[in-house]
Amino acid sequence: MMQDPPMRTFRLQLTYLAIIALVVLLQTLPLQALPYPFAPADVPLVVTFAWIMRRPDLMSPFLITLAFLFADAILQKPPGLWTLIVLCASIFLRMRTRGRNEVLFLYEWLIVAMVIGVSFLVHYFALMFTFLPVPDVQQYIVQVLLSILIYPICKWIFRPVLRFALAQTLHPSAPRTAR
Repeated sequence: MMQDPPMRTFRLQLTYLAIIALVVLLQTLPLQALPYPFAPADVPLVVTFAWIMRRPDLMSPFLITLAFLFADAILQKPPGLWTLIVLCASIFLRMRTRGRNEVLFLYEWLIVAMVIGVSFLVHYFALMFTFLPVPDVQQYIVQVLLSILIYPICKWIFRPVLRFALAQTLHPSAPRTAR
């Protein structure tokens, strides 16, 4: 398989950073006066995992670190803790996708669900062992379940973007008007 041109790779990486920045900034907007009855899904995590499972060659560790350090700073989380957990999880997922073109979606969803669950579990215990404020367990479980449930939606939303680049890579003789 041919490599993507550097500009296309750079554009996709900037697109990823813009999506993460937009989602994180939207999470900080005061949309209601009362607190949420449940914790929302961790959309940046799910977007990152969806992109890694589709195009692991685009998602460098530096890019993921940059995106999640930004999220930690804006969302006022302990700096670097969630970033390190997501980075380790993404490297694990990247190793799982090496050498595989396509896998059954349910298998992929199961792997991602387990990685999301373990990531949140490690984060919860790391907060507990460092005596930082720990979120309510029920809200945390709801956040994990919502994150797992929105994975297929994120996969479906970003599939055309990532498949377009993949199709252009596999078929470089495609007409330039489609680019």
